[in-house]
Amino acid sequence: MSEEGSSSPNGHTGSSAWRPLPWDTEFFGFPVGTADLDGLDRESVAAVVAEAREAGIVCLYGSLDSTSGPLLTDVQAMGFRFVDAATTFDLRQSEPEIPLPEGVTIRVGTSDDLDEVRDIALRMADWSRYAVDGRFGLDAARRLQVAWLERAARNDDGVHSMMVAEEGGEITAFIGRVSEPRPRVDAVGTTRRGSGAARRLIQEARWWAGDVPLLGGPIAARNVAALRYVSHCAYRVCEVRYLYHCWLDE
Repeated sequence: MSEEGSSSPNGHTGSSAWRPLPWDTEFFGFPVGTADLDGLDRESVAAVVAEAREAGIVCLYGSLDSTSGPLLTDVQAMGFRFVDAATTFDLRQSEPEIPLPEGVTIRVGTSDDLDEVRDIALRMADWSRYAVDGRFGLDAARRLQVAWLERAARNDDGVHSMMVAEEGGEITAFIGRVSEPRPRVDAVGTTRRGSGAARRLIQEARWWAGDVPLLGGPIAARNVAALRYVSHCAYRVCEVRYLYHCWLDE
């Protein structure tokens, strides 16, 4: 959901290791930033935290590649709360085509579909890292999920969009798509597990992606149902990242 920005609430541009997030800041009502901690040591992480705090950031997201060794736990001793092990997948174009189930039609979603898909999307909020962190909580996670859904349905930025599957005139599955920096499916929801409609949406997204592997996720490691779903679509793990929240006002 985050939008990258170029300046923090007090005008600070941030170091190369962290940057402010204006969209998150506006949505949550307090200054939010994000830090890529890959390749840093404890001293460098401490410097990043100090710089973000000086810039007025209240919550600093942190991200680490899962192969980062001791730093994965070191940062937790420095105030970063572990909130997710996020797995990203890719789907090669050479995999067999996923069939279209009988009676299912696929189309691009619009704002007119919001009432039908909102309840499906809200079920996904429990798996959000924001629901895990009590400083945000489930209500914030649900609001964020709805905001994500509305943005995808509007497709007014040319980057985020939505596709839906219909059976008997009823929407039974949807996916969210992100075109930049690489084609990616960032969410999937369905009311009829096992029908094949949600899997077919992945096939449609493969065609949309063109000749490059279609990314999927990131998916929380604890979301077993979603992990099983992507494996049935022939997705393969390509990256696992540990995600953290560091509250700089504590």
